[in-house]
Amino acid sequence: MTDLPEYERSLRMVERRTLATGFARQIAITTEPFLDLPFRDARVVDLGCGYGYTALELAGLCREVVGIEPNGALAAEATRLAAEGGADNFTFRVQGIGEFGHGDDAGSFDVAVLDNVLEHLDDQPDALERIASCLRPGGVAYILVPNRWWPIEAHYALPFLAWLPLPLATRYLRWSGRGSDYTDASYAPSYLRMRRLLARRPDLDARFTVPGDVSLAEGGGSRLYALGVSALRRFPALWAISKAFLVVAVKKQP
Repeated sequence: MTDLPEYERSLRMVERRTLATGFARQIAITTEPFLDLPFRDARVVDLGCGYGYTALELAGLCREVVGIEPNGALAAEATRLAAEGGADNFTFRVQGIGEFGHGDDAGSFDVAVLDNVLEHLDDQPDALERIASCLRPGGVAYILVPNRWWPIEAHYALPFLAWLPLPLATRYLRWSGRGSDYTDASYAPSYLRMRRLLARRPDLDARFTVPGDVSLAEGGGSRLYALGVSALRRFPALWAISKAFLVVAVKKQP
């Protein structure tokens, strides 16, 4: 993940520290039914781990966590948090996703997490290729990404921001006072785009799914959220207008 917009960075700094425990539990609960081993025995990579809050919480739930983050400022904070937390099963790397997944990383992870990162990556096919490469056969990817066509944009909470061409979106963002350049967060896919990206990975058995524990999701305690999840379970076509996409993908046996 490249440099985060200032508004998103400050917002996430507060929210992630508060919500990381729930995020980590959600990842474990959602992926474990697809794994061929208990989550506590899994080796996990958190790609674009930011300040490392969720990665450090995952370290308490699994065998080992590797956090990958290219942003130097976020890296410094994650390193500090790791030292404070004293987790001896957490490794942090200052590394871009485009530099990850091959060599020693190939086939070495049981779970790969891409949590609200894909919308920051301009080369999404390459990101999915690297996720597939790093997983062992039977390994599981957890991918959460905002829907481009949701009316309220996920990072800046501005109506219809993601619907606009990039030059207009950037002007709107500047006018709002919430940022200066929308480019970094502008790659959120539509439902059809997400399906096409996944279809290009025949080595992954991918499916759209609802969270393993709805109560742990943001807004999961509301009746409206529960109704939305129930509707998605009954009518999968509604993923096209969902606020976000949650994909679980299992690396196929060769």
